[in-house]
Amino acid sequence: MALIARYDEKLHFGESGAYGNAGTFPSGNVIKVDKGQVGRMRVEIEQTVAATAGTSVIFAVQGSNDNSTYVTVEESPSVLTAALTKGAKFSVAVPPSFNYTYIRVAAIGTGNFTAGKFDAWLDVYQGA
Repeated sequence: MALIARYDEKLHFGESGAYGNAGTFPSGNVIKVDKGQVGRMRVEIEQTVAATAGTSVIFAVQGSNDNSTYVTVEESPSVLTAALTKGAKFSVAVPPSFNYTYIRVAAIGTGNFTAGKFDAWLDVYQGA
């Protein structure tokens, strides 16, 4: 787990576990953030293993205060399995009102997948 002291680089959430039956497939890592320093952030996601079978996923930014129970605070539009090819890239903004100690990203899948994984990074940016 990484503690953010300065927002000047991309922080790695790590690769997810393999997609399987409908459900939530979280990132390999969780990042602990200082609630008082949240700024402009987004999660950059790359599909590292093409998804097969299944129906679709929604990429979700999730927050927690106890690193156990997570709630979705922002999500992507639904992405059909056909678009989840290896190397496909997606982005989800972290809302400025994010007020949790821990942040992770997850793919929330519908349908039963036989393959698929993503990798993700937290990006802090200065732009609009």
